[in-house]
Amino acid sequence: MIDLKDIQRFMKMVDKTNNCWIWIGSTRSINGYGQFLFNGKLVQSHRISFEIFKGDIPNELFIDHLCRNKICVNPEHLEAVSNKENILRGIGVCAN
Repeated sequence: MIDLKDIQRFMKMVDKTNNCWIWIGSTRSINGYGQFLFNGKLVQSHRISFEIFKGDIPNELFIDHLCRNKICVNPEHLEAVSNKENILRGIGVCAN
């Protein structure tokens, strides 16, 4: 459960533009995704955004960035999809 304090702390790290909501907090150098400290664990910021605005993420689903921007946390740009769908929508070799 994400409480109001966590939501306020999260939103301080978001720069809302007319399109994407840019994560201005820390990012993982390995993959470039935003990260947020929640309940003592680093969690990808787009996953927290999805949970705040859209609800729980089923265990078998992944969050896809429809805008293809790894640091976007705009809930309108996030969709819960299967791993297969997420890979096929991507830009890697497997997506082609």
